[in-house]
Amino acid sequence: MDGKIVAFAYRDSENDAVTGISTYNLISGTHVYSHHASEGRIIAPIWTHGELLRFAAVKPGSITIWEVGFTSEHALAEIESLPAPGNADSGYDHLFLPTLSRLAFTLDRAVRIWDARDSKILLNFVDSGGLWGLSFSSDGRFFACGSRSQEVHLWKESPTGYVLHQKLVSGSAHSWIQPYLSPDGESIITSKDLETQLWHTTGPIDPPPSVPPQPVNQTEFVLAFSPDKSFIATGRLGGEIAAIVDLKSGDLRLIIDTGMVVCGLGVTGSTAIVVGEGKIVTWNLPAGDRVLNAEANIHDSVRTIVFDHPPPPPGRPLHFASISPDFNHLAITRKEDRGGGVDIYDASTGEHLFGIPTRYVTHPWFTRDGREVWCDLDSQKIIMGGGSDVIGVEPVGDGDVPSGGHLWESVHGHEITDDGWILDSKEKRVMWMPHHWRVYRDYRIWDGRFLALFDRELPEPVIIEMYE
Repeated sequence: MDGKIVAFAYRDSENDAVTGISTYNLISGTHVYSHHASEGRIIAPIWTHGELLRFAAVKPGSITIWEVGFTSEHALAEIESLPAPGNADSGYDHLFLPTLSRLAFTLDRAVRIWDARDSKILLNFVDSGGLWGLSFSSDGRFFACGSRSQEVHLWKESPTGYVLHQKLVSGSAHSWIQPYLSPDGESIITSKDLETQLWHTTGPIDPPPSVPPQPVNQTEFVLAFSPDKSFIATGRLGGEIAAIVDLKSGDLRLIIDTGMVVCGLGVTGSTAIVVGEGKIVTWNLPAGDRVLNAEANIHDSVRTIVFDHPPPPPGRPLHFASISPDFNHLAITRKEDRGGGVDIYDASTGEHLFGIPTRYVTHPWFTRDGREVWCDLDSQKIIMGGGSDVIGVEPVGDGDVPSGGHLWESVHGHEITDDGWILDSKEKRVMWMPHHWRVYRDYRIWDGRFLALFDRELPEPVIIEMYE
């Protein structure tokens, strides 16, 4: 209740069943204690009861309510055992409603609701497409379940069990919909792919109002630091907006409506560079530290360089672009019918210098010395000469490390441990890394003392500056 400790259910490595609860200290990021349920499979949810936590475990013929403390001071105790259908533990998806002791579970292509107090089935519904995604209102009056046929079935409690109240239809076929009921049961949110919709269970169901909690085009971020680490340019791949942020003050200096699809960015102390649709366009940054939130469009640009290599045809997948640290070269990936490729350009003239096919279309990037271009997930690197020449292509082994340092490596000696701690050059703990960015290395970039964290689900990147 004080927000210092969190509890997780975990799976047994041998039989893949959820059989235990582990607690972690959120302040220190350390494991506190693990409690193992000797019988049954733990099902959702975990809830608190005073200073203790409770959870339910299901096994053939019974649902057991367990109670335990957040630390080792309390032993795991059985609070209550309730009857359950004999096949309930074989279900795929489970949801227990503690206030009414009701168990919802999916089995084969059916969803069932079991009333453990009265030992009877309140709902037994079969859908040929399969069912998934269970949600109760807090008082149990409403129950929702998603299906593969793009329908959400909403049931309402009646004296004889649950009766179908509404059928909500949304989206294209062959994709699961996850429903979430509000605590009072009067609203339901459906989430599918990149679309979220809000429905009212007590009013008309067609059409539903759209709820855009995230940008519709949730593509990858593109970002670049200035050489002196005073600015960062950021935008979304395939979007048309680029933003320049002052890293010293944290202020937004310039917003650019580029008028073209963005695939790469660069920024110096005085200019912003955008790569997209077969050209490089440059804007001047507003003079003076007090100029904030300035806006610009394509008519305000000061230079445009068109590539001499034909741009990708309309409708082709988006490309990634990277600019070398000295701003002399540009690397762009291209999508082809089979595989893809990487093209190197002279950034000052737009001349196409070199092209090579690749097995994947991934983000190319230059080493910090600007002499090598790497394509992640591929098996080759392009070696740049001192001028505009490409020396050649070399195969990459699994253990090879770029000679000039890479995007996920700190030049100031910071490291990220397997358990999520960021260490400084003296191996002192500086920060505990949020779990998502611990797992996905591609979502974090080091540049000087700065660490950039980004994910397509976030509206903007997170920038952290490390100090000794």
